[in-house]
Amino acid sequence: MRKLILGLCCLTFVMACSLQSADARPKYYSQFKKLYPDVEGLSEKKCYICHKSGTKDKKKNNDYGIAIKGILGDAKNVKDAEAIIKALKETEAKESKTSGKTYGDLLKANKLPSNDE
Repeated sequence: MRKLILGLCCLTFVMACSLQSADARPKYYSQFKKLYPDVEGLSEKKCYICHKSGTKDKKKNNDYGIAIKGILGDAKNVKDAEAIIKALKETEAKESKTSGKTYGDLLKANKLPSNDE
């Protein structure tokens, strides 16, 4: 019985160590929030400002996320606040899916940059 419990404890430990943690990007959200604090629905959307709602797959970006990713290029999990802010500001000039509006137009009107479709 003692060997079984010890074995289960070891197995639990090994599994816990091998699990990958969530790949959160709090820097992106915090910089977005600093630049655009008055955007409606900001606190509810969080990660879904850039990612598609309704999916747990964080590799699926919405149109705004794709635009940000295009500016950041091959860089993954950018932590440099200045680089993130620069990408957010450059994205303002890009056309959104809202007819005749750029992401900057939407953000200046305190609207979310993507309708997530």
